Amino acid sequence: MLAALLLQAAAPPPMPPADWTNLPELPVPAASGPVSSSFVRREVARNRCQVAFDGVVAEIEAPVAVLVDEAGAVQRVVPRAIDCPIVEQYTAGYVSSLARRAGVLKPGWYKFTMTYRWQG
Repeated sequence: MLAALLLQAAAPPPMPPADWTNLPELPVPAASGPVSSSFVRREVARNRCQVAFDGVVAEIEAPVAVLVDEAGAVQRVVPRAIDCPIVEQYTAGYVSSLARRAGVLKPGWYKFTMTYRWQG
């Protein structure tokens, strides 16, 4: 019995479902709208990421899934692969911080897409 409890406590949190379509949006009003991040711009300038660029504005979207446990704590943030691992991880950390300040959240998976946009 004790061994089963220890194994359960040591198990990593589950992964999000493969299809994020029906996940509720993470309610983080402080992050609504595009964000201009100097870190993301530098990574793009170093050719570490590909971005949509229309000749005037550069944009990169970084979706994440966030798992909230029964106590309302963030247990896991999983970035979706966008071919830019450093921005994926940066976004996961940033959204984790936002989610922790979002107030009381119901348990379960949420989705959120961070959009970085700047003048090219």
